[in-house]
Amino acid sequence: MSFLIFGHRGSPRRFPENTVASFEEALRAGADGFETDLRLLADRTAVLFHDHEVGDVEVETLSAKDVAAELVDALAQFAGRCTMVLEVKRSKWEDALLEHVAKWPGIVVASFDHRLIAELSRRKVAFPLGLTLTGAIVDLPAYARRLGATWIFPNNHWVDQDEVRALHAEGLKVVPWTPNRPREWQRLRDIGCDGIITDVPDEAVAWRATSSRA
Repeated sequence: MSFLIFGHRGSPRRFPENTVASFEEALRAGADGFETDLRLLADRTAVLFHDHEVGDVEVETLSAKDVAAELVDALAQFAGRCTMVLEVKRSKWEDALLEHVAKWPGIVVASFDHRLIAELSRRKVAFPLGLTLTGAIVDLPAYARRLGATWIFPNNHWVDQDEVRALHAEGLKVVPWTPNRPREWQRLRDIGCDGIITDVPDEAVAWRATSSRA
């Protein structure tokens, strides 16, 4: 497998994040796919939205008329064209999630809320599952295996070679977020990571092409 490059919420330094235009820009630049954020609003509308709040109001208490966001269904046009890392922001809406994405090829469903990943694994979903992490977890390979995850999305500052080797030994892919500089990309590739999620997919694709020829 080549060193994968995913656009973080698309190509957010060129287009608004979590929009079709941003995703298209990442793919146009040569990225292998993109990561995006999924939330369920109070009226059961599934949207692509990162932040926990709109103003001072919890976003999940609002309805679609209150939140300017792309619908999750807008992602259907990318199914089969690339890999989509779908980061679900909260558990408890597994049924709605499956209604929207279960049949799409080329998706990985991930979350910081590991209860959601455990529940999807219990339901034996057909698509792969991932754990998004911000710090360190003791015996991460065993933890991931217990929850049914096959992808790990750690903060790039918390990844070292020993952990990557341990995760690979269990068949897990390691794709850190969000390194945005060539020296970070090089370090992560050197220690064996399978790819990156970055805010600058166009720059990372150009770096990959050049460094591969070095």
